[in-house]
Amino acid sequence: MADLSGGRLAALVVAVFVLGGAGGIAAAKLATPSGGGVKVSYEEIYDTFQCPCCGQPISADCCQLAIERKGYATGLIDAGLDRMQVMEKYVARYGVESFRDEAARVEFREYLIKKAPRERPQIEVSPASADLGNVSVRGPEVVTTFQVKNTGSKKLVITNLATSCGCTTASLVVKGVEGPRFGMDMGQGSGPEEWEAELAPGESATLKVYYDPGVHPDLKGYVIREVYIYSNDPVDPVVKVRIFLNQVE
Repeated sequence: MADLSGGRLAALVVAVFVLGGAGGIAAAKLATPSGGGVKVSYEEIYDTFQCPCCGQPISADCCQLAIERKGYATGLIDAGLDRMQVMEKYVARYGVESFRDEAARVEFREYLIKKAPRERPQIEVSPASADLGNVSVRGPEVVTTFQVKNTGSKKLVITNLATSCGCTTASLVVKGVEGPRFGMDMGQGSGPEEWEAELAPGESATLKVYYDPGVHPDLKGYVIREVYIYSNDPVDPVVKVRIFLNQVE
C-alpha cells in the first residue's frame, strides 16, 4: 500500500469512524493516493460494484449484465491498472451508480467533481423515473418521455443509449428529429456505431423510452427497467432513468 504520513493516515481513520462501517471503509479506500500505484484484487473490485438488475456483486454472475461487467473489470485488473485507475475506467463505462456502497458512490463522485474542469458539459435528466401503471401483455408498445438538458458551459455529446432488457428501447429527439432506437447493450453496442447527438449549453432534447410487453408474454407482475445515457460529461458519464410498470393479462 502507498506510504501515508501520520496526518493523512489519521484523516483516513477519522473518515472510517465518521462514516461508519462499510461506508467508512469504502471512503478510506477511495482516499488512498493513486500515485503510488496501489494494486487491487479481483475480489475487491468484484465486491465494490453491483449488478444493475439486482444489486448483487458483479461476481454473482446472476445475469448477462453482471457477467459482462465482471469481464470488463477483470480485463482492467489483468492489464495491470491500480485501484483508482480501475475504478475510473469502470465508472467511465458504467457510471457512479455502479458502486454497491452509497458512501463510496458519493465519495467517488466528489473526487470526479474536483478532478473535472470548471468549464465542462453537464447532463441533467428529468424526471429520474416514470410509472407506466398497468400494462397488458396483449397491448401495444407503451411510450414515455424524459427531458435531457445540458446545464453546463461546454457542448454535451451523447454517444450512446442502452437499456437493461430486450423489451425496452430508447431514442433521442433533438431539434424535433428522432434518432435511431437503441436496445440492450451486452458490450457489443446497441445501435449505430457512428451515431452521436450534440446539445449546446442550455439546450434540451427528449428521451423516448419504449416498452414492448409482448417480448415477455409469460411475465406477470411488477417490472423495473433502466435506460442508460452515455455522454462526455466527465462527472456523470453514464446517467440512468427507470420505468416502472405492472404487467397484467
